[in-house]
Amino acid sequence: MIVLGAKAGEHDACFALVKDGEPLFVYEQERFNRVKHGRSSDLSVLFEGLAEYGLSPGDVDLVATCGDHGLVPERLRQARAYLTGEALEKATRNVTWRHPTFHRLLAEAGFGEDRVVDVRHHVSHVASVFHASPFDDAAVLSLDCSGEADTAMLAHCTRREGIGILETVGLPHSLGRFYEAVTTWLGWGFGEEGKTMALAAYGDPERYAADLSGLLRVDGDGLFRFDEGLTDGTFSYSTPELVARVFEERFGPRRRRDDEIGQHHKDVAAAGQYVCERVMLALATTLRKRTGSDALLVTGGVALNSVANGLIRKEGLFPHIAVYPQVTDAGAALGAALHTYHQHVRPAERHHWEMSHPFLGRGIDLDRVGEAAAAAGIEGVRCDDPAAFAAERLAAGQIVGWIQGRSEIGPRALGNRSILGNPATPGIRTRINAEVKHRENWRPFAPSVLEEDLSTYFEATEPLPYMTVVAPLREEWRETLESVCHVDGTARVGTVAESFNPLFTRLIRAFKERTGMGMVLNTSFNDKGEPIVQTCEQALRLFVSSGMDVLVIGDRVFEDKRGARVGDLDPLRLNCRGLPDRPTLLVALPEAGHAQHTVDVLGRERILTTSALCAVGEGEAPRFAGEVLRADGEDALFEIAGKWPQAVFLVPWGADNFVFDREVYHSGTAEVSRRLIEAGTDDLYWVDPSGQVVRARDVLYVHQAPPPGVPAAYARYWQPAEG
Repeated sequence: MIVLGAKAGEHDACFALVKDGEPLFVYEQERFNRVKHGRSSDLSVLFEGLAEYGLSPGDVDLVATCGDHGLVPERLRQARAYLTGEALEKATRNVTWRHPTFHRLLAEAGFGEDRVVDVRHHVSHVASVFHASPFDDAAVLSLDCSGEADTAMLAHCTRREGIGILETVGLPHSLGRFYEAVTTWLGWGFGEEGKTMALAAYGDPERYAADLSGLLRVDGDGLFRFDEGLTDGTFSYSTPELVARVFEERFGPRRRRDDEIGQHHKDVAAAGQYVCERVMLALATTLRKRTGSDALLVTGGVALNSVANGLIRKEGLFPHIAVYPQVTDAGAALGAALHTYHQHVRPAERHHWEMSHPFLGRGIDLDRVGEAAAAAGIEGVRCDDPAAFAAERLAAGQIVGWIQGRSEIGPRALGNRSILGNPATPGIRTRINAEVKHRENWRPFAPSVLEEDLSTYFEATEPLPYMTVVAPLREEWRETLESVCHVDGTARVGTVAESFNPLFTRLIRAFKERTGMGMVLNTSFNDKGEPIVQTCEQALRLFVSSGMDVLVIGDRVFEDKRGARVGDLDPLRLNCRGLPDRPTLLVALPEAGHAQHTVDVLGRERILTTSALCAVGEGEAPRFAGEVLRADGEDALFEIAGKWPQAVFLVPWGADNFVFDREVYHSGTAEVSRRLIEAGTDDLYWVDPSGQVVRARDVLYVHQAPPPGVPAAYARYWQPAEG
């Protein structure tokens, strides 16, 4: 049986293909469109992945979404407990519109209603770890901001009985939302909760713990609720509301991103981390009592809190604790596929897969390394023993880029898309932070250590391969290994063994032969704010533009940067490569501040005339060297756009709002686009400030009957095979 798991649209979009119970690939959207957290309704990556494995869409038996819109009534029941009037009506419109969209995106891509099945969000999380584990019996704790109607799930899972749900926490009560609000008040954005966790080690949790414990109230079992005194019928407990109503009132104005971080901020971070740890430890204790299981699996976005995971491990509640790399919403795609497979295949015929490594992403495009190097103006040489070469350079104190094979899934680099350093080299952390990663120097790096040497350096003995659980460094090593040791004396360790990553293991062993140390500093191969690199071109671009000393891709070694050309690989430039090379009309909606950048990316020769930028609606026209046409109203825009073979609409919001926002879906711009499509024009695209490019035809009919046929971008994959 072939099952495709999909987290389509919104953040952390991902596609996972499972054949007979074992994953063939897990493709995270962000690696392909280069937009961090990969919010995109474009399904091209899904179809490309199938084609790579010689499969057509017709070969897929079922498509599983990690969201069940059948739970919308329960979500609305919860909303009625804390919202009234217009606030409740707004929430109702939002929920009833958004949640079915995940299902419809796939059905309208050609799979049809009969093949698309919905899996409860937190069940997807639970399945993603239990069906990847070696355990016949396990307790599972799943925590994130929210699914359809759950923010947390406690489950007891067995091979015989499957997933047994013990407890759930419903909206609006959310540990993930709480921690997101702390992070937002500290001046960071979505997905940057790791900064809060790191900063917490510098603070005093007791200073503000009472304030935050009052906001998120926890009972003896660890089950939590927001302060219901905030409920006035209009307060929805969203992150912006929590920041404005709670954090700014109690702790002062939200920090701006570039403001100095004071002790005040560190203490709030510490208090937020304390509350998170208290909840997770109490829930783990409850699971141990109620299940009697020897194994605990932690999943959901909150499971990236490696410090809390380390506390649970340290307390010794369970003989075994595992936190796999695919715990975020991207991993829920794999979970939905695995759950659906196990639900639809008879027990005697099921294959029980166990994750032994995380390398399920796309392989590096080695066939293009020469072309990419030539474009970057550098040359590489072949190396008979890349692992030994890299170890030699690391022993000399150099910073080494290391690209091999298939990419890791999840947010951690685990030896195939890594930037490496000698953890004992003085100043190495400062140098990598300043010259390569361009991030705050108070943030530590993680160590990759040979599994057999773990207990030499750390107070731990069991394998911890995924950098998802911290462990204390032994006192005698903390000064020597300050580059990978946080201020609290811990490190987000990743153990390495032959069965996990043979070549990376060989590299570390070669490094140990030269230095006596079975460990390297390991951080993800990306610049600040970027996803992990996906291609040789992207790796070479970061190499030549940073302080990296040497880059190893496969068996190619790059060192000499003289004459190198720093390429521009921003997401828009990359994603615009998929546009047909045709004359283009740029249509700028109000507040679309990326007009000039889009002009530069597309090139003036493609835009043809100086009057090619069309400003729509009220507000100041975009600043552009050429003449600007103004279209006031749908008819005027239709008249102008209809004269051009291709139009790119520059929107001030996310391009996916055309799917997920009811008002945008029925906006005047959307209606004009449908008129153009129905008049015979398919080449209409949305471009948003993040650099996403989405084909309008593929999203404008998700909520209504489309023109006949599969969306144009995917039609070629549905054509019958020749012969």
